[in-house]
Amino acid sequence: MTATTMVVLLLILLVGAFIGWRALSAPFPGSGDSTSSVNQQCVKGLQRGQVVHSDEVTVSVYNAGTRSGLAGTTLQQLLSRDFIPGDVGNAPGNLSGVHFVRVLSPTKTDPAARLVARQFGLHTAVQVSHTDLGPGVEVIVGDRFVGLKKAPKQLKARASGSGC
Repeated sequence: MTATTMVVLLLILLVGAFIGWRALSAPFPGSGDSTSSVNQQCVKGLQRGQVVHSDEVTVSVYNAGTRSGLAGTTLQQLLSRDFIPGDVGNAPGNLSGVHFVRVLSPTKTDPAARLVARQFGLHTAVQVSHTDLGPGVEVIVGDRFVGLKKAPKQLKARASGSGC
């Protein structure tokens, strides 16, 4: 009986070691190394008339308020709509006056920025900014921001733009 017990315990140990090694060596969720994830890639250089899709747009979100985790929560909501994750963090001091939401882009007509702005409501404007805070379209959220609105996951470009 002792030999049988030892064999069973050895098998359990080997199976546990195998499962543990696979879990330890697996890529982190959202790292882009997983073969099962969607191939997310920012599409640059959109022309007027082309359609931009959410899974082609990188979004970085920054918190201008005092609510802890607001930027991360907002990015997670955008990821559920297939946007590509960019950076998350606190907004720089010159943007601390944002109370609701502000979408930043090099031009007001950038198709990717317009698609992101639509996620926050029809009346969310794109503000021109030449300061690069992070990858893709930049979103600043403040304490009065409550969540995303119903919006399309694609948009026809009215003007050419970065697409990212």
